[in-house]
Amino acid sequence: MIRQFNIDLIDVVRGISDCVDLVNSLFNHHHKRVACIALNIAQEMGLSWEEKRDILIASLLHDIGALSIKERLKYLEFESNFEAKNPYGHAEIGYNLFRDFKPFINPSLFIRYHHTYYKNVREELPLGGYILHLSDRIAISIKDGDVLKQKDGIIEKVSAQKNNMFHPDVIDAFLSISKRDSFWFDATYMPLELLTMENNLSARTVLDLDELLTLALIFHMIIDFRSRFTAFHSCGVAEIAAGLARELGFSENELKLIRIAGYLHDIGKISIPIEILEKPDILTEEEYNIIKLHAYYSYRILEHIEGLELINEWGSFHHERLDGSGYPFGIKGDGLSLGSRIIAIADVFTALIEDRPYRRGMDIDEALDNIRSLVRANKLDRYIFSVLERNVSSIGEMLSSIKQIALERFLRFYPEIKG
Repeated sequence: MIRQFNIDLIDVVRGISDCVDLVNSLFNHHHKRVACIALNIAQEMGLSWEEKRDILIASLLHDIGALSIKERLKYLEFESNFEAKNPYGHAEIGYNLFRDFKPFINPSLFIRYHHTYYKNVREELPLGGYILHLSDRIAISIKDGDVLKQKDGIIEKVSAQKNNMFHPDVIDAFLSISKRDSFWFDATYMPLELLTMENNLSARTVLDLDELLTLALIFHMIIDFRSRFTAFHSCGVAEIAAGLARELGFSENELKLIRIAGYLHDIGKISIPIEILEKPDILTEEEYNIIKLHAYYSYRILEHIEGLELINEWGSFHHERLDGSGYPFGIKGDGLSLGSRIIAIADVFTALIEDRPYRRGMDIDEALDNIRSLVRANKLDRYIFSVLERNVSSIGEMLSSIKQIALERFLRFYPEIKG
């Protein structure tokens, strides 16, 4: 059984970043564009390999703390008096999400300060934060059409904020490279993979199971804390799955793996607009089809991360069904491993007992009745369900405790959200 994972964290954050920007076409690969601009500026300033790597990671994650389309759209405006709009909430959330994971300590600081005005600084801040701020504002200034016709206006607008919004050294580096057409073409066509290779950037690191579990917990918060209705979901799935797996004879290392799969199973849901997740009415067919995309995106994000193949299989197939009626791949029968079947039942049970915008959560007996009907229809595994039934009292007690912990953590990130 695998106990260590040699993972390139840039592959991880690139997949998540692309998924975040899928939430609305207006964002148009915003994180990738910021990363391309920031890498060019960092290269011009002669920054070290480590600094460029951390700037790349921060660029790909900088708006992760913004909850809704409406909120993110606000940050697509080039501001001259942004302080009045209080932009720091999502930056602080991003910082708090990543600061306790050692490889992301520096990127978390860049994220924290990526809307901080240079003129307001009373102490030395990381240069990466200033580079990220300028790159973000350049990125949102680029519109569809001929970028070379736009560049003079962007240069003029940005230059006017030297020593005000932006750090003078960062502005000077930008003005130097802005003379090259290739800079603007990079910002338009976003060849991030090529720029990453040219700079020999990698964040490959060896994580043991406990460190990977910590990273998965961070991504659970990114996935689920966008809505109070899902704040508990992935950790509930993770713990139910681990409880079932323990009864089925999984080893301690396998229990950690299935917890990780539970934390990550809905990672594709970060592409779903919060306006759909919190819709109080029945979803339209189009909205339901958007919801269905999340399992597909989960699989595609995780499939590119070397070493997570088993975790991906267990987690991303949680909407597949034994009779082949599930989605997105229509896998059936023996094509679904034991781990995938466990996560599927854990996901359904957790979803049924949770409140949703359009209904109250079911009590445990009602949830079991619903799952029983799915078992009879050959959609969910009969034996795993019998294990759930036998242990439902202890599982219910465990869930109450975990739910309270998750909601307390959620309200620390979003204290303005009640209910």
